[in-house]
Amino acid sequence: MRFIKLIGISFVAFFLLLTAFTSLIPSEIRISRAVDIQAEKKMVLPLLLEDRKWNRWIQDSTRVIAVRPIITSDSLVSAEWTAGDKTFNSSYAVYEVKEGTVTVQWFFDMKLSWYPWDKLGSIVYDKQMGPVMEESLGKLKQLVESNP
Repeated sequence: MRFIKLIGISFVAFFLLLTAFTSLIPSEIRISRAVDIQAEKKMVLPLLLEDRKWNRWIQDSTRVIAVRPIITSDSLVSAEWTAGDKTFNSSYAVYEVKEGTVTVQWFFDMKLSWYPWDKLGSIVYDKQMGPVMEESLGKLKQLVESNP
């Protein structure tokens, strides 16, 4: 009986300690990647504005269930992504750095719940999503630059 009490008290203490630790992790995170493309802005925007064209350059899009693009301005395209039971807000920002060069920044904004496992999982989101985003932006660059 004493052993069972010790296990119960240890479990509660560990959970409270873990919750206190994860409360230091922000409840909103942003994962961002960018690429410079040697092209005019008007050549890049059509590939960002139409979600039907995303499969030409976005890698690993099979895990995404639904994407709802929201055109915010001529330099910012937002979208709501649904994968599994999670919904993420994503945006593509297009900056004209100098004539003939644009920077495309792709970022995901995620809101996390207070659950310790949700916040601890957010630590690996960048490692999971970052390489896929980099590869996709590289493919976008190649697609735009090869079609002058």
